[in-house]
Amino acid sequence: MRGRTKWIGLGATAAVAALAAAGAWRYEKHVHSQPDWQIHHTAVPDAAKKVDDVFAGFERDHLSEADDYLHSAGQHPDVQVLSVTGRTHWQTGVTLTLKVTGHGVARGFDHVVLQQRDVPVCFRLQMGPEKDTRDDDIDCPAGAAPPVPRDPSLQGVDGRLQSALDPVGPDEAAVRAAVSALKLDPAIHQDFATRDGIVGVALRASRYDCVVARVAARGKVTLWRPSHTQLAPGELSCSAGLALSGVFNTSPH
Repeated sequence: MRGRTKWIGLGATAAVAALAAAGAWRYEKHVHSQPDWQIHHTAVPDAAKKVDDVFAGFERDHLSEADDYLHSAGQHPDVQVLSVTGRTHWQTGVTLTLKVTGHGVARGFDHVVLQQRDVPVCFRLQMGPEKDTRDDDIDCPAGAAPPVPRDPSLQGVDGRLQSALDPVGPDEAAVRAAVSALKLDPAIHQDFATRDGIVGVALRASRYDCVVARVAARGKVTLWRPSHTQLAPGELSCSAGLALSGVFNTSPH
């Protein structure tokens, strides 16, 4: 009797194992033959994180105009604005359609990566007039996307600027020549001013990407990046005059 019970238990275990193996095989076959569904499914949350960053930028910069939304969204990597309608947040509301690159992965039953690739995922953002909402993973519309010029960048410029200005001293012509020798992106705005024997320099790539420098003597050069808060609309301007003012190199209150 004990032997019979033992064989029954072994048979049941084998049956369960066989069913599990069959299920795993069918799953693997499905993923191998039709991986697109899983790749798209995993790409959506990856793309959604990038849309979260777009939204955060809107809120941080207190945007309200359609052109500002368009420009801000278009600066994010892997984000393309397909369309924008409306004029302002508080009047008509502004609707943006974004195509965002998400990374999708198809995994097998044992979590081994079978396929992976980047895929486009579209989102609709409604900014105002009463509340802000968004729809994820919508059908991507056809049509030409509006052009959005990319802002230049001052990333990595600080050290180069410091090295260029240290030897020249407070001579505006020499300072201009030193900055020119850096061969910065022509889209970066350059501003120079002299007051009381001190030269001020300002480099601005965008509203919040700004470096100002004060050249008081050879080897006495101070660089400062005003904070995001200090460069907000209605606050400080990225100018050579700022480098020569009493606000230079201060922290926001």
